[in-house]
Formats: sequence, C-alpha cells, structure tokens
Amino acid sequence: MRRACLIVALAGLPIALAGAQDTTHYTHADTLRGSNGPARAWWDVQFYDLHTRVNPQDSSIAGWNGITYRVLQPAREMQIDLQQPLVVDSMVQDRRKLTYRRDGNAFFVTLPAQQRPGTTRTVTVWYHGKPRVGRRLPWDGGFTFPTDSLGNRWIATANEGLGASVWWPTKDYLADEPDSQRIAITVPDPMIDVSNGRLRSTTKNRDGTTTYEWFVTSPINTYNVEINAGQYTHFGDTLDGEAGKLTLDFWPLAYHADTARRQFQQVIPMLRCFEHWFGPYPWYADGYKLIETPHLGMEHQSGVAYGNHFLNGYLGRDLSYTGLGLQWDFIIVHDRRAPRSPERPARRARVWRERARLRRHVSQRREHAAHDPRDHR
Repeated sequence: MRRACLIVALAGLPIALAGAQDTTHYTHADTLRGSNGPARAWWDVQFYDLHTRVNPQDSSIAGWNGITYRVLQPAREMQIDLQQPLVVDSMVQDRRKLTYRRDGNAFFVTLPAQQRPGTTRTVTVWYHGKPRVGRRLPWDGGFTFPTDSLGNRWIATANEGLGASVWWPTKDYLADEPDSQRIAITVPDPMIDVSNGRLRSTTKNRDGTTTYEWFVTSPINTYNVEINAGQYTHFGDTLDGEAGKLTLDFWPLAYHADTARRQFQQVIPMLRCFEHWFGPYPWYADGYKLIETPHLGMEHQSGVAYGNHFLNGYLGRDLSYTGLGLQWDFIIVHDRRAPRSPERPARRARVWRERARLRRHVSQRREHAAHDPRDHR
C-alpha cells in the first residue's frame, strides 16, 4: 500500500511542477555573493583583524582588515567581498601589494605565488568610503547615523540580509566563519563603541577619538559583527548558569540607565528558562550583552542590539492577541528563528518545551529498558 501511494504521488509530481511557475531570477552578483565559487572554496578563514574608524560628521568610514586563512587547495586567485560604494585602497601580502580586479561587490585578487595546502597566510585589505545607509534597520541593512532624543550622535549597523561586506571587507559567505575575531572601532569622543565579545582595551587618541578593541573568542558569522556607538553607560550582573558564571553587561544610553535597570531584570529569569529547556547559552567565553540601539533590534552574537523602548511586547503591543505577549519584552526573549514574526516566539517556545519534555521521556524510557533484564530486544 505504501509503495502504491508513493507511485501515485510521484506520478502527480510533474503535473504539480508544471503548474508551479518558478519566478526566481538570480543575477551574476547573486551567484558571486551566495555561492562557494572557485576563488572561495580553496581557503578557510581562521581570523579577522578588523580596524575601522567611523566619522559620523560625513557618514564615512576607513580602515583595514587582516584576513588570516588556511590553504585547503593550491590556488592563486582569491575572492574578497566589499560592497559598493566602498573602495579598496590596497591589498597586501608579505609586504607586497597585490593586483586585483573588481566585479561588482566582489574583488578577485591575484596572489604572488601558488598557495600551498596546509599553510596559514594573511591578506590585509585597506579600504574607505561612505557605506550604504539603511532606511529602516534592521529590515534593510547597512549603517544608520541618527541622533538620540537629546541630539547626541548615535551609530549602529545591522546587515543580516545584505551581508557584512556592506561595511567591511570579508569573505561574505555564511558557511565560513572565523575561529575568532578582533573588532577595533574608533569613534569621536564622547561616544563609546560597543561591539561583540569582550572589551580588551580602550585607547585615547590625540585627535579627539577613542579606539575600543573588542575580541570574540568563539566562531562568529560575519553578519553578526556590529558597531554600536553612542553616549552609553554600563552596568552588569552575573548569572550562575548551567555552564558556570555568565557575565551580563548592559549598555543603555546614559539618560535611560534607571529605566534599563528595571526592564532588564527580565534577563536572568529568561536565561534560566532558556538554559533549562534548550541547554547552556552558547557563548560563555564572550559573555552576554544588551545594547540600546536606534533600531528595533537584532540578535547579534554575544551583543544583542536592543531598541524596544523598554516596553513589554512588541513596542508595547501584543501581536499574539493572547495576553502572553505583554508579559515579556519581545527583544529580550527574541527567537532567532522567527526574526520577522513577533507573535511566534511564545508559540515556538511552547513547541520546543514539549519536544524537550518528550525527548527526556524517551531518553528515560531507553535508559530504563537498557537496565531491564526482561527486555532483550
């Protein structure tokens, strides 16, 4: 019977396919961006050493990124991505300038010698320009350069859809993450930059700027790398979690400090709940941060961008129409797998809770069966 049903289903498949029109059209640029082409497949990213200076006065950036990689196969051409209108100034390996050609948002670099498998090499890319400014972060990507309610400058990035190459040179391919990364961001005083990972150093420069050096010790997807700069204040807490002590760092704008202290009390019970049902928070080494941003928010690794105005629900609304949505702050309990549907986290959490309960039940039954002498199956 199952075989007969399968034959009928397969017989009907061509009719279904013929009736469904494929309207998808991929451009050459899409192929370069999304595929693991020959100029990408031969090298594996190990480390990014990103240094970027931001000038909010004219919305420009400039800096460099050291790309350290392991050679998987012999090759001489390398694809590095940087989106227009940003410009590459130079690329260097072993103190020698490299030649390259631009194909839209991709650069194809000719390396001076055949790359030997098993070796680790570095290419440094110097760049500058005015990055794309998003019209409505986080739904469209890029930078944003607004002011806060007191008129102070405020900067943020969010680029999950567009990709990290909208503001820094990288291998913009989701399947290849660096094992670790430095993020050194220079901004005018009195702004403070808050990026991913842990703050390693703060350097006051003679030109009235400060460089904030952050370091991520865990593999990180490039779209998660962020800049958040404003007149922040800081307070912290600690969670005695399932994998040890987890540092919690909160970075609201200074004049929102008291409001943030009240609203962010939800964080510890939220983390305890999630760890109980879904396992330990993945990035103990890099900590947990909530950073106030001028856009609604984004689940950036170890540094969640927060812009829900310290309200429960979705900007104070219950989009689930159940009453449950106003019990928590949507961004704090935000579900990575439902970024565009605010009513789904509560539903998904209930499903995951039941799945976790069933998995534990099955595991207990199996363990019991393994020790039951009557069960020899």
